[in-house]
Order: sequence, then C-alpha cells, then structure tokens
Amino acid sequence: MMKSAVVTLLALMSWNSAVHAQQEPPPAVREHQGVRYLTGGIGEEERAAILAFAADFNLKLLFAEKGGAYLADVTVIVTGADARKVLELDAGGPLVLARLPAGDYRIAATAGGREQVRKASVPATGQRTLVFYW
Repeated sequence: MMKSAVVTLLALMSWNSAVHAQQEPPPAVREHQGVRYLTGGIGEEERAAILAFAADFNLKLLFAEKGGAYLADVTVIVTGADARKVLELDAGGPLVLARLPAGDYRIAATAGGREQVRKASVPATGQRTLVFYW
C-alpha cells in the first residue's frame, strides 16, 4: 500500500510540473527593421526562459546597478558602422538578446537619464556579451 501511495504521489508531482511548465509562455521574439530580438528577464523564471534562446542570438546585453540589482526600462539604440540605426527598443527587463548581421556596432543604453556607449564587433557565429552598470 505504501509503495502505491509513493508512486501515485510521484506521478502527481510529475503531472503538476508538466502542467506548470506548459503555463509558462515562451518569450516573444520581436523585430525592428529586420533585426530579431528578445527583451525581459524580470524574475528568475523569465530570465531562464529568455536565456534558453540565447544560442539563437549573437548579441547579449545585460543591465544592472553597480550594487548588482538588475535594471529594466533601459532605452537601447544600436547603430551600424555607417551610423544607420539598426535597432531601437525599450528593454522590458535586464536582458536583451539580438540577432544582428556580423559587423561593428555602437550600442547606446540609457537608464535614469544617464547614457552609456559601447562599441562592439558582433560575430556571425557565437555571441558578443556586453554588461552595462549604472
């Protein structure tokens, strides 16, 4: 009797986990002028869901305070070597993943009225990661 109760309990726990996993929607891939991107990452589950797709993107941006707390509501503008804007977004969380053509870019991130600028070479394969601290 005890063995069947344990089996039933394990089956219910497994079913509950499967139902919960199905309720978590995948992150929405957005597009700006042909550039696909994901943004978000508020909370551990949302960060994990976004990072599960990281291999599909060649640029990863992370935003945080110098004390380590993550930041959201960061305005991001990415311009190409020709100074043409290729991506503009308001980050809905501390993470941005983007799929850009390989090349050199200028990434401007603004949080709380303070702008930071980085230059980066984004590879055709692999990923370039930039971390912005305020």
